[in-house]
Amino acid sequence: MRTDVKEKILRVGEISHTNCYHIYYYLKNITPVKRVEYIQGTPAQLNSLLRQGRIDLCLSSSIEYAQDSNQYVILPRFCIASQGPVSSIRLYSSLSLDKLDGAKVILTNESATTAALCRIILGRLLGYDNEFVTLATDLDDGLRNGDAVVLIGDRALAARTHASELYSHDLSLIWQEHTGLPFVFALWIVRTEAVRTLRPILVPFWNALRSAHEWIAQPQEELVRAALEEKTFFTRQELLHYWQLIAYELTEDHLKGLELFYSLALESKLIPAKPEIEFYKP
Repeated sequence: MRTDVKEKILRVGEISHTNCYHIYYYLKNITPVKRVEYIQGTPAQLNSLLRQGRIDLCLSSSIEYAQDSNQYVILPRFCIASQGPVSSIRLYSSLSLDKLDGAKVILTNESATTAALCRIILGRLLGYDNEFVTLATDLDDGLRNGDAVVLIGDRALAARTHASELYSHDLSLIWQEHTGLPFVFALWIVRTEAVRTLRPILVPFWNALRSAHEWIAQPQEELVRAALEEKTFFTRQELLHYWQLIAYELTEDHLKGLELFYSLALESKLIPAKPEIEFYKP
């Protein structure tokens, strides 16, 4: 008698931004793990899918972990973070930073972490009183609707060539100047139920992820060519430089920055509680 049993699959959220393009390229093309399905979306879209249990694992916005940490654990060692300016988390405006008090700020709807970071920088670190509006927007539409606009990822990078007459405020650099700490934008977050039920797939995925971070340290020509075909707003030198700006290791200083971010987010009523950080144990 034949019984059809649905094969279990690890559903992994995939962000198409340049800052993690090379990681996903390795995972999908160099050492693919069996029974892994990739679902693409913006950080905010993938946050929602993770929360709903429609994906199991994602390089997800760091603030998402704090929204309901009881249903999540974090894969250790790796993240998307700053170690200074990162170029792709920008507040564009015709106004200098010291003139933004009282300004109307358009927040991208693509990243909850960046939106929270902007609110904290302007409200908590600088003491400004701003009006915030969240929209799906680009540079031109954002500045038509407000005095300043926050863009992330490839949108922020592409806007560089159209924003020569604007002030371009690097939010991660402002954070570091005021706190002395780096900023963690994204964590590898996994649902606790996936840890229980998908361990035979999660373990090899974790091993592949570790190998991916070793591989991206010295980008191969195959990878660079593939990235430049998609990311046409970069020259080769700009692409390699941009990858060097991003911190991928979750160091002790990054964890201190993450803890401070959660404390300020709680004070700003952006999260329900400050979470205890719990790591996955392979």
